[in-house]
Amino acid sequence: MSILNMPSDGLFNVLIVLVRASVSLGAKPRQDLLRACGAELSMVEPKQLNQTLTRWTELGLFESVGGSVAIVEGYRRELGRSADNAEARLRKIVRTITLAPENNSRFWESEENRSADLCRGLSWILAQNVYSIDTSSHAKIQPLENDQISDLSKRIFQNDTRWNGLRTWMVYLGFGRLGAQVTIDPTEALRDVLAEIFYNQETLFAGDFVSKAAEILPVLDGGRYRKQIEDILNPVAWGAPIESRISTSLSRAIQRLEREGLIAAEQRSDREGGIVLQGTGSQAWREMTHIRRLMPKKAK
Repeated sequence: MSILNMPSDGLFNVLIVLVRASVSLGAKPRQDLLRACGAELSMVEPKQLNQTLTRWTELGLFESVGGSVAIVEGYRRELGRSADNAEARLRKIVRTITLAPENNSRFWESEENRSADLCRGLSWILAQNVYSIDTSSHAKIQPLENDQISDLSKRIFQNDTRWNGLRTWMVYLGFGRLGAQVTIDPTEALRDVLAEIFYNQETLFAGDFVSKAAEILPVLDGGRYRKQIEDILNPVAWGAPIESRISTSLSRAIQRLEREGLIAAEQRSDREGGIVLQGTGSQAWREMTHIRRLMPKKAK
């Protein structure tokens, strides 16, 4: 099982179809659910439906109940009863599942690693300089990966299939944006968890904001998966941010969220817990000691 190997383990759009059907129909025998998703239609590939359902049952989104297949109860409540609402809410749930420790316990295994290959890929790509990396193809990425990761058993992509898998999943999960090249940008993922980061506080030390974000999204700076990747990178080929500076990817996300009016960065006289955003050319972009959450204005 390998999330990045999409031909074998399913596409996110196939997963969306399965979830919409399951939300609408409730618990159903496996074949009935697959049939409702078009498994018997000539233009549908039943293998993709079947394998995607199998993989996401193993990952913990679906479960078998008395001979039928259903979405796990806790997730079903979050998804709601409307198929449209479920589709809109699914991304955050999928992100939670793929980042869960139980799905990353075999972090360095090449096979049967559940979602670890995805988390390795996200951690590596988010650690890169977003202003200089060429994400147009695996051929452009491969030399950089070769320089940074000498251990062949710990290479992220190996081939076009896994690179294309990462490009697809990182955009769906809110860690990138589509364009001529995929743009490395975790803004959407970070936006989705602002309430969890701040919890019942309005203002956080900027360093605490980064730490809390890393607990929830462990592929970001300081996260458990990110650290495991950074520990194996060749320091000559990968420039770690100097103390108090954060990566260009997280810097981009914080800057965008402030421009959206969702947070406000402040530089106070007390520099404890301060961070420095990093821009092009590895230059210091701006400093901040505190980050305050702003509530969206209600439309009149």
